Amino acid sequence: MSKRNQQEQLQQQLSALTESVEALLAAEVDVTDTYYLGLKAKAELALSQARGALEVGKETVIARSGRRIRKINQFVTERPWRTLALGWAAGMICGIVTTKR
Repeated sequence: MSKRNQQEQLQQQLSALTESVEALLAAEVDVTDTYYLGLKAKAELALSQARGALEVGKETVIARSGRRIRKINQFVTERPWRTLALGWAAGMICGIVTTKR
């Protein structure tokens, strides 16, 4: 599933959850009322779907982060002097920018 599709699906699930919770809060509460029980079940279903989507998104972010960390580690390990030069240059630029203010 593409990133855009995941975002759209998550957005739809969160709006369904919001609508269900708003309707649940706006309903006149009678614990034995079937409408209330239906809204409660719908809100619980939407909440569980949103949690599932967030869990999948979290796993995707963790996997991407792990890959990027490994790539950065490989770059630093293979090119220590270039990494040192890049760090020095970034520090100098930050120093110059902050002293000009």
